[in-house]
Amino acid sequence: MTLPLLPSNDPARTPVPGTLFADVAVNAAQPARQPFTYSIPEGMAVRAGLAVFVPFGPRILQGIVMAVSETTRLEAVRPIAAVADPEPILDEAHLDLARWMSAEYLAPLWDCVACCLPSGYGQKAVTMVSPVDIPPLLPVYPKDQRILQFIAEHGRVTLDALKESVGNVSLTTLKRLQDDGHLTVAQGLARPTGRPKFERRIALAGTPLDAELHAKQLADKRPNSVPARILAHLAVHPDCSLTEVRDLGATPAHLAKLEEEGWLREYQQQVERDPLSEYRFTPKPPAHLSADQRAAADAAWAEPMTLLHGVTGAGKTEVYLELVGRALEAGGSAIVLVPEIALTPQAIRRYGERFGETLTVLHSQLSTGELFDQWFRIHRGEARLVVGSRSAVFAPAQDLKLVVLDEEHEWSYKQADPQPRYHARDAAEKLCSLTNARLVLGSATPNILTYHRSEVGGIRRVELAQRLAPTGDGGTTEGAMPTVQVIDMREELREGNRSVFSRPLRRAIHLALQAGEQSILFVNRRGSARFVLCRDCGFMPLCPSCEVSMSLDLSTPIHALLRCHHCGRQRRLEDRCPKCHSARYRPFGVGTQKIEQEAKAVFPSARVARWDSDVSRQKGSHERMVQALEARQVDILVGTQMLAKGLDLPEMTVVGVVDADVGLSLPDFHAHERTFQLLSQVAGRAGRRDKPGWVYIQTYEPEAGPIVAAAHHDYRAFYEEEIAHRRRAGYPPFTRIVRLVHRDGNAERGLEEASRVASELRVKRDAAGRAEPDILGPTPAYIARVRGEYRWQVLLRGRNPAALLADARLGERWHVDVDPASLL
Repeated sequence: MTLPLLPSNDPARTPVPGTLFADVAVNAAQPARQPFTYSIPEGMAVRAGLAVFVPFGPRILQGIVMAVSETTRLEAVRPIAAVADPEPILDEAHLDLARWMSAEYLAPLWDCVACCLPSGYGQKAVTMVSPVDIPPLLPVYPKDQRILQFIAEHGRVTLDALKESVGNVSLTTLKRLQDDGHLTVAQGLARPTGRPKFERRIALAGTPLDAELHAKQLADKRPNSVPARILAHLAVHPDCSLTEVRDLGATPAHLAKLEEEGWLREYQQQVERDPLSEYRFTPKPPAHLSADQRAAADAAWAEPMTLLHGVTGAGKTEVYLELVGRALEAGGSAIVLVPEIALTPQAIRRYGERFGETLTVLHSQLSTGELFDQWFRIHRGEARLVVGSRSAVFAPAQDLKLVVLDEEHEWSYKQADPQPRYHARDAAEKLCSLTNARLVLGSATPNILTYHRSEVGGIRRVELAQRLAPTGDGGTTEGAMPTVQVIDMREELREGNRSVFSRPLRRAIHLALQAGEQSILFVNRRGSARFVLCRDCGFMPLCPSCEVSMSLDLSTPIHALLRCHHCGRQRRLEDRCPKCHSARYRPFGVGTQKIEQEAKAVFPSARVARWDSDVSRQKGSHERMVQALEARQVDILVGTQMLAKGLDLPEMTVVGVVDADVGLSLPDFHAHERTFQLLSQVAGRAGRRDKPGWVYIQTYEPEAGPIVAAAHHDYRAFYEEEIAHRRRAGYPPFTRIVRLVHRDGNAERGLEEASRVASELRVKRDAAGRAEPDILGPTPAYIARVRGEYRWQVLLRGRNPAALLADARLGERWHVDVDPASLL
């Protein structure tokens, strides 16, 4: 799929009558939201969904055909250069989905198309620099010397690799060196990073008996004969990998001679990289659904879109399993989305026990090769059930019948960077409308927008109000919601308790440990402390690139570090205040590392583990943690938001929310909703079987609405209060918001550009005679500086604010987010 490194000099031509035209999304690294039109050469078979190569300026670039037509408004067009593959890589539904995403999220069309392609399929344009005649005496200019010396040592290299080694290299310099005959510069396409994997294998050409006899003859003539060992091995294993044969001492000469004599043949076989290869599923029959679960499944199967609103532990997963079974029995496919990679091990096990042979998984911790192979397995219809995180919604499921979004309220379903900044819920809804599939949104704490749609009749809502506990015979019985106690930490302080653990929480964990049960300590912050502060002069260390406080990190064994969680910058923590040299330079607040240390100190006999994004970056870390929890190798689990996302552990009976106030007062209209959802969901991890659950919410604001509603398991009360506030304030679902953020290393220049764009948008709105959208700002973003760049924010708020930006051309320093998940 790589063309020669030649420029395209094919000029645009006036179309000949009868010529067909193709609209092509081009991988051009340009923010184009429309396809480019090319003529289809006579005899070239082109249809929608094909991967092609097209001329683009002086280069040949990769593209995907979006549509074929008989007419064009253009007076002159260039022809398609070549077809990459005779079979379409995308179907009409995914082409339409990509078009919709580009228009909905104001995103480049190619970026939207790329979401639907196999991992590593895209081929970016690259500039290649190759040596021609490197003189023995290098030129006088030091930069020229470094360039020629590098390509002399490494041969043909990309311009990016050259710049990384020798610093900035101008095209003027390269042209001069090319004119002098020292090197050549050419445009080409990078080799795709996603491609099939092949294994070289050796197969016995004769019979095993003949091979065994000939091996004995060779061994009799020459003991320890390598050809004898090869044939003896093939007599037992007639088809094996080349690696196995090499381990016997085989050289290419040995193999060539045996192949020439007709004893073996060498061939290549494609190897599938299977992310589930280590799983062993024990098949289980379908569970016995309760009457409410059966009614919920029937209702969801009869509707195009359903909100399944069930309390934590109500058995929503069993409803999903029933619906997936119906989709597969109907000959179709199903996609099940989970909001967090940490949930995939449990989800894989649950779905694998029912549908193991047709199951696959897609998420960002898989390798490019695994994602590539599984994409094509789904495309061929071999895998008809896909379980994965956000991006799995784009899987090429054949004859799609069902999409499930578990924990649909989770904000991780919204893509932040890079573009397109889509929401998986909205993309799934569009995909289902294009394929006539059913969409089921499940949650104990639905997103306010989703619940409001169900209130006004936009979608069907089904309630599961009773928690269920499994019985030994495969059935269920009624379960109890956990008992929640809100602990006023102000009272704890007044009574002399300065520990991070309240006395009721400490007692509950002690009792759980004595009973052999497990506990969760939920902390809404990574690190050891929120910040470090000098108690004498007030100095607080800030990240020099982001101007935000740096968190304390005690994970290194040698010394403590200060770390910025925005840009990753870190430095060693000083023993004294860098400003006044006071020894009263101490950490404030708590993070997961600090709570882990405190838990080990207070409960020395307990096995304490920490689970946050800092310790779960390695591949397989989520699986290992879930296995350790299920094997009862962890007594107390300390973690962040991923603990609140659907974990189902039978021995988890105590949940402690260490600091429920974090995030409650952030300047974001989502703040109360997120606090309520987090508290409700993490509380729902306790007492999910036959043992009662106990939840302790530690707070300095016990009267706050989200905390009170979460303590009473009262979603409806929270919704009524929150929707009234949003109606008064004009927030979604009564309006939509587009967030524009401009980044610049110079604060004044950034403000000037943000002010210019905001002013032009106001003029455009007023000239059209519109009263909306409201255009707010520019103002400094909540985190005003990240990685050395100042951030200025402009908000558009109205019924359809994105329409004002439909034909706007903002520069590359602008970040556009439609329906943002956060305003921070």
